[in-house]
Amino acid sequence: MADQGIGEHLRQIGDTRVSRRGFLAASGFTAMSAYLAACGGGSTAPALFMFNWADYVAEENIAEFKKRFNITDANFTYDTYPSNEELFSKLKGGAVGQYDICCPTAEWTPDMVKEGFLEKIDWSKIPNAKYINPQFKGLWWDPNDEYQLPKDWGTTGISMRTNVVTEDVKTWSDFFEIAPKYSGRIVVVDSPGDVFTAPLKALGYSLNSIDPGELEKARELLMGLAPHVLALNSDTYEEPMKTEEAVLGLTWTGGIDEMLGDPEYADTTRYVIPEDGTLYWMDTWTILKDAPHLEMAHNFLNFIHEPEIQAVETETNYYATANEEAKKHIDPEILNNPIVFVPQDIIDGGLLEPAQAVSLDENRQRIWEEFKSSIGG
Repeated sequence: MADQGIGEHLRQIGDTRVSRRGFLAASGFTAMSAYLAACGGGSTAPALFMFNWADYVAEENIAEFKKRFNITDANFTYDTYPSNEELFSKLKGGAVGQYDICCPTAEWTPDMVKEGFLEKIDWSKIPNAKYINPQFKGLWWDPNDEYQLPKDWGTTGISMRTNVVTEDVKTWSDFFEIAPKYSGRIVVVDSPGDVFTAPLKALGYSLNSIDPGELEKARELLMGLAPHVLALNSDTYEEPMKTEEAVLGLTWTGGIDEMLGDPEYADTTRYVIPEDGTLYWMDTWTILKDAPHLEMAHNFLNFIHEPEIQAVETETNYYATANEEAKKHIDPEILNNPIVFVPQDIIDGGLLEPAQAVSLDENRQRIWEEFKSSIGG
């Protein structure tokens, strides 16, 4: 696909077919208690209830948003989930109507629409959507751009502390081969789609495979890995990496890039995009059905894509933005970081495979539960 941009690549995938990273609202309110506080006595005080990955919005941007729209701490809720699966389960269990916005990974959008979880976005209220690069629009998960606004995108890969892990790890196959040597010192994100990427790509299969035979071979690799895993951690996996309680990880770039930018850890920290291929993911802003503060939800989506605001998001979370204008405000060191903004030759080389809507496959769910129950022995 040397002559194709990532947008065309994703459209082709669609034709055949990821803090993201534990920030909580300062008030400590749950969405429901905040809702009661905001609405009790007929109050019409400005409010916003967000359901999101941990540490996934810059705190300074949250502060600015609350200030600009006169939202008190008590009327702003930020509740978190560790995986798309848990988000989907909570919404299916009745969380719809309690939150205004959430941030699923893009391939979950069709199922959320099918379940009636999402409102269509009123684009007349999101003028800053004009800054989104066209290659990130009209993709298979929302071909008419009705339900989601791109947040950011990134990869799943291998992280390590090289002062301890001395092997030249380049592939998922290498990861599984050396795992027993670092038993009890491996951290893995609590996200099935990302975790299945490792064994499937190590075996030479699509990371989206639902073939029972291929999944059984992937299961064997995962069950061999499970006893050596310290913990499943989607929120703060960089903390055990800093202390060297963990020295090897199946992680995203966020958090690890922060270590790479810190002189205390930079020389002994490495993040690898595996040469046997890995996951390209995109997270998206969506407005939930029956959002209690629909107008404020639109205000937030427009606010977060102001170029200067969006630049702060990238500089805080170390994930690539789809907002072209924001790039003018991003620190050049981050903008030119190949781990954050993956070079086009890597994309064109076919190493990055976008996710498809396969996470609800029964075999995957069964294997995932078995893997989780076997962590640490």
